[in-house]
Order: sequence, then C-alpha cells, then structure tokens
Amino acid sequence: MRKNIAIIILMVGLIISMYFNYQFKAYKDNQKVDYTIKLNHGTQMGIKESIQNLDYVIKSLEDNSSKETVIYTLGNLAVSLKVGEESFIFLDSDFKEDQSSTDLIYSVFRDMYWYIRADITDDILSNKVSLEKESRNQLIKDIGVLKQDLEYIDSQFNEDILKEQNPQWIENKWKELIGEIVNRNTDYKLYERMKMKYNL
Repeated sequence: MRKNIAIIILMVGLIISMYFNYQFKAYKDNQKVDYTIKLNHGTQMGIKESIQNLDYVIKSLEDNSSKETVIYTLGNLAVSLKVGEESFIFLDSDFKEDQSSTDLIYSVFRDMYWYIRADITDDILSNKVSLEKESRNQLIKDIGVLKQDLEYIDSQFNEDILKEQNPQWIENKWKELIGEIVNRNTDYKLYERMKMKYNL
C-alpha cells in the first residue's frame, strides 16, 4: 500500500515537473522569438533603413534639390539612426543575460545621429555650410563614406548571420567592425571623435 502511494506521489511529481519544464521551455522559446524580433528590428531600422535614407540624401544633393528637401531627407536619416540607437538600448537587458552589452552598438548609432543632426543639418540650417556646388560635392563625399561603412556593417550583420550567433559574438564583432571603419578613415570628423571616445 505504502509502495503504491509512493509510486503515485512519484508519478504526480513527475507530471508536475514535466508540466513546469514544458511551461519554462515555452517561456524560453518566446523569449528567444522576442529577442530575435528586437534584434532584427534594430538592424533593419538602424542599418538597412539608414542606408536607404543615405541614398535619398545623396540623391537630393546630386539633383540640386532645394535646401528644404535636403533638410527633409536628413531628418528621415536622423530618425532611422535614432531608432537604431533606441532599439539596441532596449536590447541591452537581453545581452546582459549573456554577460554582454549593447553599449558600444547604441553609442555608435547615437554618434552617427548627432553627426547628421549637428555637424551637417544644423550647419546647413545656420548657413555655416552652403549648398553651392562645391559644398554639395563635399557633403556627398562625406555622407558617401557613412553609407559605404553602414553597407559594410550590414554585410556582416544580416539576419542569417545574426540568428546563429549569441550576444557575446555580436558585441565582439561590432567592436571589431567599428575599429576597422574608424582606423580606415582617420581624417573623417565623426571617426576622429569615435576613435578617441572608444579608444579604438
């Protein structure tokens, strides 16, 4: 009798254990999906969308568009960079679970945002930078550098690559890529600041 009771208790305990393991697995699977969605959103908006917006800025400059149009395209670019920053700030808690951080990732998006906002947009608005042919050509060149580098990052951070990697790999790879970019363009104003700020 006692043996039967012990077996019943054991079976009930096993069923309860299986139930909670199933629930925990479902929770972990949902967490993984949420993490993947957030990660893809950050790269989609921060990188891919910004590349597209950089194209629009360059085209507006090449087409000799009005100051208002150029400012509008720069505004859209600033928004996509800001969304990239905020997406990776939001992801930091997920990374911390893996003893990693998105600090450098979102900080770089923030630096790019302020470069577009302060160094380019504000200077155009205040007429510190004109939109005459020579200035436009210089802006096209400067913005072209940023576009080329974001395209390079995009080639290393597409969805197929990221879904196979853990946060630690992503953090390390990002640092490696930013180091490459900064040291490849040492006379670029944005990267001069980043090199000193992050000791790259």
